[in-house]
Amino acid sequence: RIYSRTRNFEKAIFYYDKMEEITKNKPHFLAQRIAGLKNRINIQLVSGDKTNIVANYKAVLKIAKESNNPVLLKNTRFSYAHMLINLKKEDEAFEILKELIPDLDNSITNHTPVFFTILSRNYEANGDYRNALKYAEKGFNLSTATNQQKGNDINRMILLSFLLKEYTNYDKYFAEHKKYGMDENSLYARKQYFLAEARYHHVKEKYKPAIANYKKVLNLKMDGQFAPTLDITAAVSLGMVYAKELNRDSAGFYFKLAENKLKRYPASPSVRYIYTNALREFNQQNNIGADSLLKSLQQEMQLKDTLYQMSLSKINHELETKYRVFEKEKALTLAKQQQQVQQLQLKQQKQKNWFILIGATSAIILLSAITYILFQRKKQAKILHEATVVNLKKQHQLEIMNRLSEAQEQEKKRVAERLHDEVGAMISIAKLNINTLQENIFKADTDSEKKLAVAQNLMNNISETVRNISHSLMPIALEKYGFKAAVLDLLTSIKTANSLTVEHVIEGLDNTENWPQHFTLSTYRIIQEIINNVIKHAQATHLFVQLVELDNAITIYIEDNGKGLKSDDNKGAGLKLLETNIAYLSGKLEIKGELNQGTFALIELPIPNALLL
Repeated sequence: RIYSRTRNFEKAIFYYDKMEEITKNKPHFLAQRIAGLKNRINIQLVSGDKTNIVANYKAVLKIAKESNNPVLLKNTRFSYAHMLINLKKEDEAFEILKELIPDLDNSITNHTPVFFTILSRNYEANGDYRNALKYAEKGFNLSTATNQQKGNDINRMILLSFLLKEYTNYDKYFAEHKKYGMDENSLYARKQYFLAEARYHHVKEKYKPAIANYKKVLNLKMDGQFAPTLDITAAVSLGMVYAKELNRDSAGFYFKLAENKLKRYPASPSVRYIYTNALREFNQQNNIGADSLLKSLQQEMQLKDTLYQMSLSKINHELETKYRVFEKEKALTLAKQQQQVQQLQLKQQKQKNWFILIGATSAIILLSAITYILFQRKKQAKILHEATVVNLKKQHQLEIMNRLSEAQEQEKKRVAERLHDEVGAMISIAKLNINTLQENIFKADTDSEKKLAVAQNLMNNISETVRNISHSLMPIALEKYGFKAAVLDLLTSIKTANSLTVEHVIEGLDNTENWPQHFTLSTYRIIQEIINNVIKHAQATHLFVQLVELDNAITIYIEDNGKGLKSDDNKGAGLKLLETNIAYLSGKLEIKGELNQGTFALIELPIPNALLL
């Protein structure tokens, strides 16, 4: 996704293919697999490569059907319908959309904002700017709309208000336009943003910034993408502004540019109406007769545009009517359910009162006794259950703590041995040299300077050794600069100290200062342990590390091209300790490798703060 956002499509496709290879035969990763395949197809659409897009999407639909997951299938069908609209296959797309209307807000993703955007764009293409504005406002006001969707909707509201010549809310719209910013993911969205800027300045009669933004619309390019409708609108608008400034040559130039684009690209009736009306006004102001294109366009619009409008109006009416019927049916169903609940509650209350009246005098003692006995039994059972649960939890925690304590004792022993063997030996030699230096310092022809240099070098080695031991116990970068910087520092040190080429992708992890200290350190140790195993045992030349922060978890993927794992390998102490640490953090671990084909480790750890929420 990072490479896709930075428009490095070749790298993005490489990693999506890698994801498909990893998830292909793993049913528990089916949703991630389908998401990866859809993202790969979207890259084709964005980059202008429409080869086999429909066939590829149908293959994804087949996988979704075989999953027996109705929610996943509906979500995939909606994405397919949206893609068909972008391919100008409206009829086929709308047939799917009509079936999916009852599930707009019951899918993996809430599709109501996108549905309103589709209706708004279709009404605009049909020249019905009033309904287009209504559905743009509906989409903007939805609580489930993303900031990106809100930004695109507010831009449409500015453009549609301009066409309706209603400027009462223009300042408010423009403030929201600035707040939500530009959607960088598509050429259409970026051009629409600058067109909204130009429209606002146009209305305020600030022609210089208006002209500058109209020209941005025309000059903006993106990887084979096209937005001819917005280009034609910008060219016509430039002609109108220059005509207002009495710059006849520039106005004529941009009207001619719009004419050429109309000849080259198909345009909706509303866009051609805007062009012909603007050109007619320009010709009348300058006493120019209507040219042949204007006449032919007027004749053509009486036929083709009328048929197109009728077809699009029918589709919009069907979608809107079905949506309204669905809303009414949902409201009626809810009211009926509430009425049934009230009736049931009333009936139960009457029955309860009746039994109380009949049995009050004869059964009160018996009921009290039974209630007391049941209460005591339930209380005892609850106490026993809670005690059992607490005991099991304590046993589990004790087992984990024992294993961790054993590992800590081993680590302490290792540190003590290093201090004794390395630092102790160096200190002894340094003391010997210093003592000798002290005895001979006033004697001539001695090696005092050489011994002093040896002592100094040993003391430097002692300092470096102690620093390394201290760093192994608590990384300085982790303590001072945080988790992400510590991981980057670790990877940099590996690149510098080893013959490995290291490639990494880190998404998120910019705000880890609120993580619990034990979680941050344990996560870092897990990454460090896996990488150390690669360096010591894998005989690898390439290492790939990917860290991705999700809403409530962090995923760690580490892959090398080393000698892999033998199928009969027993789990060593290091792997058992790694599994224990991950289990202590309530995480999941998957390690897979084949002989001479490398190894990968996939880890998912829930973030403690997310669990509390």
